[in-house]
Amino acid sequence: MINTTPFKVTFVVAKTIALCFLLTTSLSAQTSTEKSVVDAARALGMTPAIVRVPVPLKTPAPNRQPQQVVQKQAQKTDPYAAQRAHIFKQNAQRRKAHHQRLANIQRQKQARNKTKQQHLPHNTHRNVWNRVYQGFQFRNYNHNPLVQRYTKAFSKSPQRIQRLADRSSDYMYMVVNELSRRRMPTELALLPFVESAYRNKAYSHAGAAGMWQFIPATGRRYGLKQTRSYDARLDSHQATRAAFDYLQKLHREFKGDWLLALAAYNCGEYRVQKEILKNRRLGKRTDYWSLSLPKETRQYVPRLLAFKEIFRNPSAYKVRLRGIPNSPALARIHVNKAVNLRKAAAHAGIPSEQLLKLNSGFLHGITTPRFSNQITLPRKHAGRLNKVIQQLPPAIDVHNKPSRYAKYKSRGKKRRYVYHKVRSGDSLYRIARKHGTTVKKLKRLNKMRSSRIWPGKRLKITKGKSTRSFS
Repeated sequence: MINTTPFKVTFVVAKTIALCFLLTTSLSAQTSTEKSVVDAARALGMTPAIVRVPVPLKTPAPNRQPQQVVQKQAQKTDPYAAQRAHIFKQNAQRRKAHHQRLANIQRQKQARNKTKQQHLPHNTHRNVWNRVYQGFQFRNYNHNPLVQRYTKAFSKSPQRIQRLADRSSDYMYMVVNELSRRRMPTELALLPFVESAYRNKAYSHAGAAGMWQFIPATGRRYGLKQTRSYDARLDSHQATRAAFDYLQKLHREFKGDWLLALAAYNCGEYRVQKEILKNRRLGKRTDYWSLSLPKETRQYVPRLLAFKEIFRNPSAYKVRLRGIPNSPALARIHVNKAVNLRKAAAHAGIPSEQLLKLNSGFLHGITTPRFSNQITLPRKHAGRLNKVIQQLPPAIDVHNKPSRYAKYKSRGKKRRYVYHKVRSGDSLYRIARKHGTTVKKLKRLNKMRSSRIWPGKRLKITKGKSTRSFS
């Protein structure tokens, strides 16, 4: 029989109860690990082999309800949930469409730049035409029927377009440089193709003259002197400066619309403003294409846009542009004496017509320092011509030369004149009848080539009997 004492039995029972209590607590809490249980058993003096750690049971996965059920439940709790989800979906679609538009615009720009590079003339970094293309600012109006009509008409004679481009080569750098300085669109460098075909001595039936076709009154308003020996409208540099001053003023007046500014340059700002007010009263649009302008003005802007299309893409219209060096082709010198340009050209060994064409403002081929002391020279011959001009003796100033009819001047009573300010609705016939004269005399006295008048113009009218004069 085993010799046991009550103390030992009590100790074993207590140890067993404590072990059971510890194991039960660890299993119910599911927080102790196998290592902690073994350590606890060793601390109680039990063998680790008899300790069996129960494997924790896998908790069943929560019952996931379908998304539609969740949405319905959310709608019950939040009545604006569906509307909010719809808005989020629309915003996502808009963001996606916006990114697609940006990508399309980027692709179009790359394709346009690639096409432009293909059609640029050789040596683009040294070519003025490249500066012209890069400075285009007008919208693309190729879809307009009038622009398409004139583009087709001009492209039928590529030789003529080539001649125009060659004629402009002396002045293009000067014009583009001035446009860049003023930050104006370089489409305006093509405007002389429409106005005068880049000829300094171009005249119109309305009395306009020069490369930029200034009428006498507008020319004087912008500082272009006009005398019997000098006409600044025929000076390429002076006329270009005045033309850009006038165009900038019109651009401001018509609130940044270049097409309306060009129309006003052709037919006058008063006529364009009158048509704008008329359309505004009738509830019509007031852009250039919607106005009822004169026939010449309706053709004026489409012609410019047609030239832009041809020069922008010359190879498509069988035009081969010769490169214009990106450097000045002309030089200006200051001479404070009268110079006979024909003699200067003959002494320098260059054609006199070339020098006279560049200085068309001097009407008799002799400079007049009283009105302009600047002479334009071809840059490649500027040094030789400057030496010749400095060595030549002063010529007779044509402006101070007495008239050959001076001895026949009448000593009778001087003429007296009155002035009539033209109002809206006036005509030369009405004005002549009112003052007892004829339309022919009225036009001759005011040096008018046509019967066109506009409100605000002042007409000189003879008062009393006139005497014959040869002056």
